[in-house]
Amino acid sequence: MKELSQILLSQKESVLYKRYRNPSITAYNRLEPRPRTENFERSLRAEVRDALWMLTRQWQMGELESEDAGSAIDARILTKQQSIDTIAMKGNPARNYNAQIPLETMVEGEVVPFTHALKVQVAQYFLQLHSQGVRTKYFPKYMHLDVFGFDPNKDEQFRVQIDGLNLYRATKKRMFDGEKLIQAVRDGSFKAKVGVDNADDAEMSLIVQKLKEWFDRQYYQPEQQGDSAWNSQQLDYQFTTHASGRSGSASVLNAHDYHQGRLDWYAFDFVANPEPAIETAGDKKRDEETPISFIPNNISFKGMPNPRFWEMEDRQINFGKINAKTTDHLLLLLAEFGLIYDNDWFVLPYSLPVNTLCEIQGLVITDVFGDRTLIRAADEGPDNNWQRWSMFNLSNKDHMGSYNRQFFLPAALTQTLESEPIEKVNFIRDEMANMVWGIEAVIPDATNKGISGYEAADKTGVEPLAIAGSPAKIRYLLGTTVPENWIPFIPVHKPGSNQEIYFQRAAMPQLGNPPRDVIKAKGVLLNEVAAPYYIDEAEIPYSGAIVTRTYQRTRWYKGKTYVWIGRYRETGRGPGNSGLRFDQVESL
Repeated sequence: MKELSQILLSQKESVLYKRYRNPSITAYNRLEPRPRTENFERSLRAEVRDALWMLTRQWQMGELESEDAGSAIDARILTKQQSIDTIAMKGNPARNYNAQIPLETMVEGEVVPFTHALKVQVAQYFLQLHSQGVRTKYFPKYMHLDVFGFDPNKDEQFRVQIDGLNLYRATKKRMFDGEKLIQAVRDGSFKAKVGVDNADDAEMSLIVQKLKEWFDRQYYQPEQQGDSAWNSQQLDYQFTTHASGRSGSASVLNAHDYHQGRLDWYAFDFVANPEPAIETAGDKKRDEETPISFIPNNISFKGMPNPRFWEMEDRQINFGKINAKTTDHLLLLLAEFGLIYDNDWFVLPYSLPVNTLCEIQGLVITDVFGDRTLIRAADEGPDNNWQRWSMFNLSNKDHMGSYNRQFFLPAALTQTLESEPIEKVNFIRDEMANMVWGIEAVIPDATNKGISGYEAADKTGVEPLAIAGSPAKIRYLLGTTVPENWIPFIPVHKPGSNQEIYFQRAAMPQLGNPPRDVIKAKGVLLNEVAAPYYIDEAEIPYSGAIVTRTYQRTRWYKGKTYVWIGRYRETGRGPGNSGLRFDQVESL
């Protein structure tokens, strides 16, 4: 019986153990406050039980020290302003700046290439401007090859462009060449080539004028041929703007490294010793203003602590969740600014026209006690020579760490619509071959879009000719080859230097029977510069560089739209290996 009772007891303990390890019911308790009264008057008083202890803590923390904390009630500012009046692209002669055109559009704009799709588009719009009778009368003349007809036997030109080839075959006998039409309109030979009758001269002149206005409105292009700011050797835009004032003063801003695709104040450097001022037509811009008075407003931001004790806080930003390490100085400074000094900052709503160079000559603040304080720049004075850093100030060209106190507000675009890349070139370093490759990842198509350069390239390379009757089981290769869209850039010494180099565009030989020409690039980026074409070594680092061309569209003043082709450069994806080798022996 004793053994039986022990067995039953052990079974009971095991059952209890299983129940304890695997509970089947989970219960929760919630604590809720229950006020004993509906009167919250005493709770809202925030009573202090030990006033002496509170005063002692305030004295210990320095809160009882007196300071001049008068609130600002008036601010008077004196500025000097200069407006941009001329612009020079990459060393070209300066010309008057048109403020009605966005600065980014004017700098990046390039000649829009007449692809086959654009030729057809121009021709179709030109026909829409005709009346039915005039269209029927002159359409056969437009189609004539000696006037505006498409050149025949262009199938080989569109061999690798499937969509372009289909478009060419579908329109070569049904439409005429819009590029030839535009050229004839601009050089004044249109009426002579077509043979316009005197009875149709007035209507045809109106049609030609509407065509020119439509094309100029549809695509922005440089006013002068070759007036481009793109520097192919440094892969960026370079231009200079000039501002003159009423008192004869002049300021020059230089943008020598603009490649980001978005133009703003940080792309400009101030030229301390400019060349002689460039005289422009029209009156001089005003460069001085009378003092303007403002009422300062306290600055505000999300998550800002409220000055009132019982005011509900904004919970959109929680400063308590800042996870700052001991080395996160910038984050700690931001938190200190937001939590301690937020009430010490004021904002002055000062309106400034675009394309204006502004310098603050003086700022005087008047507080409620009638005291006036002259606000000086943060980096002013001999004691601040070691910390010449300031926000939104222009750097002085060729003077590292040197700034001036001028602010430039360019005609920057806030938003643009950008197409898919119509051309993209990936510059990579090939350490094994000791050279640089310009890989055409995307090339322009005849339909105004980009196609894959890898798919359009010939990858077969060059196969050596077999020697008839040779018993050899091996063959010698002078060198291997690469795909057709890989354009080589070989390192060469700069003239007069034994150490500095830059990369010169070369070409891979295309041998065969019969011999063919060397492989050439199919895009614009690697073809627009005649030989020799150099790229500075510093522009293609170890990570490489990617240059992209896209169509861009934006709205400007009065809702006017601008369409242009722009470029931008970004960091590459690292080095590559082409597999190019020389003096190879292969087995058959």
